[in-house]
Amino acid sequence: MQIVDILELLIPDVWTSITQLCATALLFFLMYKLAWKPVKKILDERSRFEQQKLDEAAALKEENEKVNKQAKQIISEANRSAEEIVKEAREEGRIAKNELIEEGKKESAQLLENARHEMDLQRSKMMEDLRSEIVETAISAAEKILENKVDAQSEKESINSFVKEVIGK
Repeated sequence: MQIVDILELLIPDVWTSITQLCATALLFFLMYKLAWKPVKKILDERSRFEQQKLDEAAALKEENEKVNKQAKQIISEANRSAEEIVKEAREEGRIAKNELIEEGKKESAQLLENARHEMDLQRSKMMEDLRSEIVETAISAAEKILENKVDAQSEKESINSFVKEVIGK
């Protein structure tokens, strides 16, 4: 009997095996319906969400690269524009400098011309004053000569020496 008891223990009862198989199938079915589908749905949603975030990140990265490229282009254009402005400012400065130099030369030439003209006027006035003085002196000399009643020859000599004396000064 011992072998029969051991065999009974080793080989399960058919109804017990069927019940256990049905219970296991029911357990798998319930796990599939209650746990597997919702978990799979949650995992699929999470996967879609993560994929959407990755797509958004890729789009943002691409947009960022475009913006960087545009910024570099704008900076490059700004640098060129600044160089042109500096070049134009230098040219305008050079032109203004040359104009100021020319204006200064014209003003100095005008001042020099005015000074020369003033000197000529003063020289003319001095000459006129000198002539006037010579005439007065000649008249004074003539009066003295008339007072002394000297002859014509001595008058001429006297006037000539007086004129030489005045001109020699």
